[in-house]
Amino acid sequence: MSKKRLEEDAAKVEKADVTRLLSRWPALQERVQSSERLRPFIDDIDTAYSLLRDYSTRRYREIPWASIAAIVAALLYVLNPLDLIPDLLPFFGFIDDASILALCWSMVRTDLDKYREYLDSRNSDTDHAATD
Repeated sequence: MSKKRLEEDAAKVEKADVTRLLSRWPALQERVQSSERLRPFIDDIDTAYSLLRDYSTRRYREIPWASIAAIVAALLYVLNPLDLIPDLLPFFGFIDDASILALCWSMVRTDLDKYREYLDSRNSDTDHAATD
């Protein structure tokens, strides 16, 4: 999948797709854990889950919709077993999934990093409150 295709798919993402993806999270985790090619993305996928959850509950909104939509489009693509290269094909099946995740993360890296900073400051505030 190309950047243009990801952007086209992201343009079709609606707010309900965020909820749909969050409800399918266990299936996504299982797919990632079972693929050696997808495991390098575990930290970013976990961060994306937390980000999408906080976005959907309005706890965190400091991110452009285009980034949310790109994340959702990429992760829904990974969940689709019949994507460009079917995941059932040994060795090759997850290459396109890994490529789409790498492309997506390069597009939203700044937003993921800002969200991580938000989480760190929130955790830091909680730690300080607990020691006061």
